[in-house]
Amino acid sequence: MKVYYLTIGEVAKLSNISVQTLRYYDRIDLFKPIEIDPVNQYRYYQNTQLYYLDIIKSLKYLGLSLEEVKSVLTLKSEELVIYLANQEDRIEQQFQRLKKTKEVLQRKKEQIQSLVIESNMMTVCVKKMPLQKIVKIKTSNMSFNDIPNKEYGRISQVLEDEGSVFDTLYGGAFSLQKYESLDDINYDYLFTHIVTDKEFEVNYEDVEISSLPAGDYLSITFVLGDDEYEVCYRKLMDYIEQNHIKLEPTVYDIWMPINFTSSKEDEFLVELKIQIQAT
Repeated sequence: MKVYYLTIGEVAKLSNISVQTLRYYDRIDLFKPIEIDPVNQYRYYQNTQLYYLDIIKSLKYLGLSLEEVKSVLTLKSEELVIYLANQEDRIEQQFQRLKKTKEVLQRKKEQIQSLVIESNMMTVCVKKMPLQKIVKIKTSNMSFNDIPNKEYGRISQVLEDEGSVFDTLYGGAFSLQKYESLDDINYDYLFTHIVTDKEFEVNYEDVEISSLPAGDYLSITFVLGDDEYEVCYRKLMDYIEQNHIKLEPTVYDIWMPINFTSSKEDEFLVELKIQIQAT
């Protein structure tokens, strides 16, 4: 290979790296010129050195700091192979995390679309629902007006321990029947959806991994206010009686906050849904 000298400006042009960056690389002993003119301090590089700039750019592309790049450049070939294999594993882990993050975003978008965009507010409709994995916790004497901070805190702890994330949709399940008052409702269990595909391997005494079955559901959605819950529940019961629909004996209510600023009043979108018995 024919060797010839290049000025710092020529190296900058050929490598697409600024002159200022090349001077900085020189100061930190990362990429130094082969010669410096003692009279005018002009830097000169051999054309063969451009290969090392390509290596530096490749390592920076992997996300390495300049200090890490300096360290890698001291490795022998076999050590470099091991190092790059480790970096490959790290990138694969990041890729899988990003993939899971994308799945969570997609499911959150679908949930919000289902509740907000596609729903006719305060109108009974039939929805086809896929199987939904949930984490649930049994309750005792928990009424409609209780605030279940302890129970949802426990669910959140289990999800975090399992490397998952708490869903922003809160749920409860109670028996399907006519109620004289909302105060008569007692939840059998509370739950939240599992928004990742992670398989849970640990069994907990107080928390259960379960699912809401796939199928057709009677559904009604509304913004929670003074009496909307009671009005919509009555609409569901009237619809069932008028249409003689056979249903599973459990009502699921799903709560989604629609005001995400803690300085404002709480505001929730609520969906009541009951699975229709398969014929």
